[in-house]
Amino acid sequence: MDERWLLSRRALLGGLGAAGAMALLPRRLRGQNAGDPPTRLLVVHVPEGMWNGAPRPSPGGTDLGPILEALQPYQSRVLVLDDLDMQSRDHGPGGDGHHRGVPHMFTGTEMLDESNAGGISVDQRIANAIGGDSPHASLQFAVRIVYGDTNARPLWSGPGRVVPAMQNPWEAYDRIFRDVMPDAEPTPGPAVNLRRSALDHSLAELNSLRGRLPVSDRVLLDSYHDSLRDIEQRLSVAAPAPGTCTPPTLGNSIDVSAERNYPAVGQLQMDLIVAAFQCGLTRVASLQWGNSNDQCTYSWLGVNALGHDLAHNNNNVDGDGSKKLQVYRWYSEQAAYLLERLDSIPEGGGTMLDNTLILWASEFGESNGHSSNNLMWLLMGNAAGQFGTGRVLDCGGRSTNDLHTSLCNAFGIPDQTFGNPAYCSGPLPNLG
Repeated sequence: MDERWLLSRRALLGGLGAAGAMALLPRRLRGQNAGDPPTRLLVVHVPEGMWNGAPRPSPGGTDLGPILEALQPYQSRVLVLDDLDMQSRDHGPGGDGHHRGVPHMFTGTEMLDESNAGGISVDQRIANAIGGDSPHASLQFAVRIVYGDTNARPLWSGPGRVVPAMQNPWEAYDRIFRDVMPDAEPTPGPAVNLRRSALDHSLAELNSLRGRLPVSDRVLLDSYHDSLRDIEQRLSVAAPAPGTCTPPTLGNSIDVSAERNYPAVGQLQMDLIVAAFQCGLTRVASLQWGNSNDQCTYSWLGVNALGHDLAHNNNNVDGDGSKKLQVYRWYSEQAAYLLERLDSIPEGGGTMLDNTLILWASEFGESNGHSSNNLMWLLMGNAAGQFGTGRVLDCGGRSTNDLHTSLCNAFGIPDQTFGNPAYCSGPLPNLG
């Protein structure tokens, strides 16, 4: 592949990322009754998952236990799903548990090869159904991705078509809010005014080039093409109603790759997600905390050991599990922060949390053995009353594909399976 072409496309898309909101203003969401708030989906991935002997909340109970203690004030808004199995993961090609678990987690189908998922992820399936009238069909955020192989790629728009995430909150702000709220907080970085004629020219170039590339390079080209189409679809939309849109204040930029800034960047990304929902700029978003093979040492907690080493207790770094408990409790505190932010915004007869569904997931039910069975995932909020929260539900080994089918149904998609039907029995029961 001609590297000069690759660099020019990288520069172009870098400009789009910096000013993707230029002249791209939101319009009212259609397909809902007048006055009804929109329902929204947020998918969150946290690394490494549970560990052997981790204290879990008991099915049928209301005490969330030591891992999820920070969420206890929101217990009535949380549905704990215990004993889910990622049934597709051990079928087809792929590497170790990390490199299989992440691309299978939300797609539920065999990988194309060791580097590519074999199907669309549930967030993108739902975004395709409900995101067409939003300025952004979906928005992806991440915090400190150290390396970018499949253990950092949970989201896919189709077979072999990864959906990348924004790691820099200031660049994300410029892409999402710059022309929506032109008088809001200034952010560093140049703006690019990309007009429709430039888009049309670039798309024509891509279509012409595609036929001259080998198959291996077409996947990358297609991802660039999708990025341009996303920009094209967001042209000529109307601004939000006055008083309904409050972008966050980011402050001075910081090094987003520095581990010491991991908590601060994560909080800024959550603030951006909440603001994007509030401003009507998207109905589907995702947040990815680090790599599946966890490369964070959690120094601000005094843990000072890689999350991956904690998960496997390498060199007896965490013999009693107390450090892992600290880390997972910290992630629960981040979930509580997110719920507090959503619950603080009045909407309809309740708050924005009532109209939002958050799927909080990890790839392992037992991290030391890389097992993707007996998963414990959370649903928080309930998408305008569609899920019966305030419970711990024993899923009895049902497939994660069954859950994804239920999520699709909740957003108006009538499908009775998701992913590979071989690993799906239909919608997960007892969620209402």
